Amino acid sequence: MKKIYQQILDFPQMVNQKVLNAQLNAAVDNFDSQDGVRAYTKSIYQFVSIVVFIMMEVAIIHGAMAYFTNATSTGLAKMGSVLTTILLVYSAFPIAHIIRARGESLGASHHGMVGFIFKDFVTTNIRIVGEVVAVGAFIGACCFTLSFLFDTNLFNAATEVPLSAVSGIAGLPMDGLNTLFSALRLEYLTTVLHTFTGFKMPGTQNFTGDMLWNINDLLLVGGAFVNVVAGLVVLYVNLAIYHFLYSIVANFIKWIQSPSIPISMKSK
Repeated sequence: MKKIYQQILDFPQMVNQKVLNAQLNAAVDNFDSQDGVRAYTKSIYQFVSIVVFIMMEVAIIHGAMAYFTNATSTGLAKMGSVLTTILLVYSAFPIAHIIRARGESLGASHHGMVGFIFKDFVTTNIRIVGEVVAVGAFIGACCFTLSFLFDTNLFNAATEVPLSAVSGIAGLPMDGLNTLFSALRLEYLTTVLHTFTGFKMPGTQNFTGDMLWNINDLLLVGGAFVNVVAGLVVLYVNLAIYHFLYSIVANFIKWIQSPSIPISMKSK
């Protein structure tokens, strides 16, 4: 009876050894939190870059086919839209490269799991979102410039890069600073900060095709490129804010571990 009972208890282990040869168990046991995280992080971002590339190209090509088969589009608009379509198709390449390169950089540097999760991972995703938005804005500004030159509305697909999973992470610096300002009763600084980060010049226009260029349209073209620079400025402001907040929390935790009160005692 005892032998049968022991065989029942050993049954999962016996199946595991015979079917999987314990390879899965060995992989889990030998998983290293340093090298393992680095390797899988790089693989995940490489996979995401391919998915984003394919989704962008499919969306752009689908939108271009719908535009060129539209009977209301003029011959001049279709001719100019060939150039904007090429620009949009090309934009997927640098965007995919940004995701892949930032992910590989994140996987190459590892200074402990705490710093990896709460600092390196967050700042990497902030950079990815900011740089991808900047590339998209630059391509959009180039398409808008071509619309200005052709003086007609060309195909300019407003494709959204599927990065919703990390968009929330990119908003952490502003959310954290808003919480800090609210705790310190400095809500007016929050308003000023939102005004600064929300700065955006008008960068769209409906062209009539009368081939009459005016200074207002030219200023709108310039504003579209200014928005690209403004977006990059906001990116680096977000990074600076997050580094500031992270250093505050890190120093506070260190102080809790070994508290000390800097009081100077002088004898008189």
